[in-house]
Order: sequence, then C-alpha cells, then structure tokens
Amino acid sequence: MTFDVSGDAYDNFMGRYSRELAPLFADFAGVRSGTALDVGCGSGILTEELASRLGAENVAAAEPSPLVDAAASRVPGADVRKAAAEALPWPEASFDAALAQLVLHFLEDPVVGLFEMRRVTRPGGVVAACTWNFDEMLLLSGFWRAARSVAPAAPAETLETDSLEAFADLARQAGLGEVDGRPLDVSARYESFDELWGSFQDSVGPAGQFCASVDSETRDAIRDEFHHRLGEPDGSFTLSAQAWALRGRVPT
Repeated sequence: MTFDVSGDAYDNFMGRYSRELAPLFADFAGVRSGTALDVGCGSGILTEELASRLGAENVAAAEPSPLVDAAASRVPGADVRKAAAEALPWPEASFDAALAQLVLHFLEDPVVGLFEMRRVTRPGGVVAACTWNFDEMLLLSGFWRAARSVAPAAPAETLETDSLEAFADLARQAGLGEVDGRPLDVSARYESFDELWGSFQDSVGPAGQFCASVDSETRDAIRDEFHHRLGEPDGSFTLSAQAWALRGRVPT
C-alpha cells in the first residue's frame, strides 16, 4: 500500500485519530527522554509528538511514501528520511526507542519490520508498535461492511492476528523481551456525515483507493449503506476506535 496523497488529505482522513492516538502510544512506549525513531511516520503526527517530548534534534523518522515531505515540514530539525520499515537507513543501536504507529498491518511480514526496529534500537531500549483493532475501528469496519454489502467482492482491512495476545506475540517472534500488549481507545468527532464521507474522497489508504476505483453508482450506494449502518446521523457525531499496542525491550 502506497500513500501517494498529500499530508492534508491524510490528516483529514486518518490524522484526526492519529493525533489522539500519538500521545497515548508514546506514553505506553515510555518515551520521556533520549532519542526515538518513528517508523512509517506518514505525515509526521507521531514524529511531532516525539519531538515535543525529546526535542526535534533527538527524533528521526522514516516513511516510504510522498508523505515523507509533509513529515519533514511538520517537524523541522528531525532526521526524516524516505525509507521502508523493512530497510531502515540507520546503523545498529542508533536509538533509545523505535515506534511504529498504524504501520504493521501494511507490512508483508510484520515480524521483519519489528526485527529491523530492534536492530536500530540500543540494547535495553524499547520497540513499540500499534495498529487498529479493526473490529473496533468504526470508521473502517463500518465502511468495509457497507462496501461488501453493495459489492461482495470488495476487500477488507485486517490484521492477521485475531487477538491482542497474538498481536503482542509478534514482539516475541522478533526477539524482544519484557513484552506487553495493551488496547488504546480513541475517538473522532464529525460535524456531519458529509464531512466523514468527504474524507474518503481523497484516495487515502485502502478504503479511499477502493472508493476511487468503483463507478459513481456503486460509490453512492456504498455511501447510503454506510450512512444507514452508522444509524443515519443527522448533525454531529463521534466514532470510536481502538488500537492494539505492543512493546518489548531489546535484549542486553
């Protein structure tokens, strides 16, 4: 999956959740001092949170898509590089912590990404990652259920692990110790359903790209079904979301 979109488009679609998630995730990872790497940084929302805690000069970030430019602009002074999670361009033991927010489910093999994060983290340092518990992420689960109701062959966004415990076990598979897993709950407010639906029209992520790939009649039918499944909100409303987070420590 390539996020060949603007930073503003990403922020309008997923950024409203990422902004709520970033401080919770950084707290869970225990980021309070030292140096940190944001892996798969997107438009730089977590990068900005890390810089607010550590100073931009102590933060680095990697992103393979054009969103890397938005991240570099958002956090001047951070070491932001275009790179994939599976091939990070820093030497071994470069950071006190490496974090990946909403990234692992896009990797062909999440353990490979975690192992690479372990490589660039010093012994005793922390590696942490989080991704959506898709069943409890109403924006995406509601959309994909509506899409498959209209177009049964529509795909879905899923994580191969089916429980928080199994998700946390990915850290053990990557050779990390003192592994812990935790759910992180956030929400986002919309002033109208039109605002929500409009955020899907910028081709952000799998859902936005699927919207762009279907004809207008199918797209309108998905919109109506999605609206119905959300209870046909009239006016402002809030959608909840839950992420699964894991953390582990690099062996000394």
